[in-house]
Amino acid sequence: MDALRTLVDLFETAAAESPDRAMLRSRIGDEWRAISFARFRHTSATWARALCALGLQKGDRVLIAAQTSPEWVIADVAVLLAGGVTVPVYQSAMPDEMHYIAENSGARFAFVEDPLQLEKLLLHRDGLPSLEKIVWFKALAELDKPDGHGRTTLRLDAVLQHPDPSVLSVDELGKLARSVDEAVLRERRAALDPQDAATIVYTSGTTGFPKGVVLTHDAFVFETAAGVEALDIRSVDTLFLFLPLAHIFARVIAFGCIRQATEMAFPRSMATLLDDVAAVQPTLMPSVPRIFEKAHAKILSNAHRSGGVKKRIFDLALATGREMSLARQRGRNPGPFLVARHKLAHELVFSKIHATFGGKIRAFVSGGAPLSKDLAEFFHACGLLILEGYGLTENTAAATVNRAEHYKFGSVGKPLSGVDVAIAPDGEVLVRGRNVMTGYWNNPEATREVLVDGWLHTGDIGELDADGFLRITDRKKDIIVTAGGKNVAPQNLESLVKSSPFISQVLVYGDRRKFLSALVTLDEATIRKWAEDHGVAFTSFAELTQNAEVYKLVEGIVAAKNRQLASYETIKKFAILDHDLTVEEGHLTPSLKMRRKEVTLKYQDLLDSFYSEHY
Repeated sequence: MDALRTLVDLFETAAAESPDRAMLRSRIGDEWRAISFARFRHTSATWARALCALGLQKGDRVLIAAQTSPEWVIADVAVLLAGGVTVPVYQSAMPDEMHYIAENSGARFAFVEDPLQLEKLLLHRDGLPSLEKIVWFKALAELDKPDGHGRTTLRLDAVLQHPDPSVLSVDELGKLARSVDEAVLRERRAALDPQDAATIVYTSGTTGFPKGVVLTHDAFVFETAAGVEALDIRSVDTLFLFLPLAHIFARVIAFGCIRQATEMAFPRSMATLLDDVAAVQPTLMPSVPRIFEKAHAKILSNAHRSGGVKKRIFDLALATGREMSLARQRGRNPGPFLVARHKLAHELVFSKIHATFGGKIRAFVSGGAPLSKDLAEFFHACGLLILEGYGLTENTAAATVNRAEHYKFGSVGKPLSGVDVAIAPDGEVLVRGRNVMTGYWNNPEATREVLVDGWLHTGDIGELDADGFLRITDRKKDIIVTAGGKNVAPQNLESLVKSSPFISQVLVYGDRRKFLSALVTLDEATIRKWAEDHGVAFTSFAELTQNAEVYKLVEGIVAAKNRQLASYETIKKFAILDHDLTVEEGHLTPSLKMRRKEVTLKYQDLLDSFYSEHY
């Protein structure tokens, strides 16, 4: 399928073929600036030679703890060019988690974004004897919100109060690189084997310490080829990348872009995401479902607030869009009357929604967590196609994906070319292919549990339909068995309730109980607007969540969803939490998946109260 042997081959081939193409774009000051492939290659090679000068040997691990940015990608490629193994760390990682990953991987070097990330590493520096050098990108950290110390900014001199020869700026790498000839990189490239580790990605995990997933050069080369083919990523595309590069989904997308010489544009921050995507005008945008949920909530909220004629026009446009969507899903040619109505709907309504994302989106790609079928159908009705895929870090991101020419909403698509997917007798999804990991770093016991006879046991429950589309029904360990012996997939119910724009997160509970209950959190922006429109007074979001009128609103939403379910699947009781679940509190993973065990343990008393007679 692919003549390239390693990621270094992939990068060097693409750079040689498209040196003048703009590859990395970001906003600096008031303007967007692009870095050509030639410049990208020059900088990565310089940093690689500097790493060699510092003593990096083939197979040495190098941490990267930074936000998604050109520097992240440049550092990643630099590590590979030098023969090293990249170990990504989420920017949001707590000091203890960063220390665990650095210690467990035995990292010798690290790239960090700014003083905040540096501070995390230095906090436990005495416990990291293998860590020799730390390279920082920026001397000032600007925090989105005050940290535990009340700081909104953090300067380098506040963290590094005395000179430390083991800590250096990225600007110092140029001088170090002069002592290493370019020929050294050619030697490192020749010494690489396709089965050598390219990266160790620590799974964010919903329980316990993360495990280091070892992925080879060959796995990445294979996955990028299959992914580019399935998603039809083109050199003329512009891809907007905001997902954390510590997540395998974003990382594979980045190397797919490198392979195709497709420009990647990066936002300044999550706070400026919508402004930046509108300015960049991308044609492709990978995302996690939470972003689509928030966009959906905002679109509906704005439509309801407009009221009157504008609300009526929105409703008619959406009905027309759904009719057009259904025709396209069934492969039918819409009649001239529908085409005319849809064109008017686009001009009056949908074009404004498209403009929110820059107006040129060819497709969204969704991964990292389940996407609600209702959400996919809503955006398709608006003329925006979301291609949902499925996979794990353990199989280098995607095992299956929907294609632009062949998709089914509610499914995660068909297997990638060269990937086998099977369903075990107990319903577990099994994956086999070159993209499957070699194992967990220094953890043979855990490896043996999930790799059996060449098949990766995913831990997910699913089914394949007659056309070969995979549908994931739940996590194997999350299946609820009610007191009546009924099996219930909580994620399906949670996705159903979360399709309301007022709902942010839902935890369904009830294993070995007489009925199901739930914890609900609210979308702050949407519920505030609702309260203002309905004259509901409040002084804080926390107070608003506990308002009787808000409870009635959510009660109606739950009742409406219950009518779509079998009796044993319905949610009989629920409570609204006075705040949303967050990554910082440990309730969500960095990829915004719920840590079910942690949330359940924290609110166990409340959940138990649903089943007491006096409730």
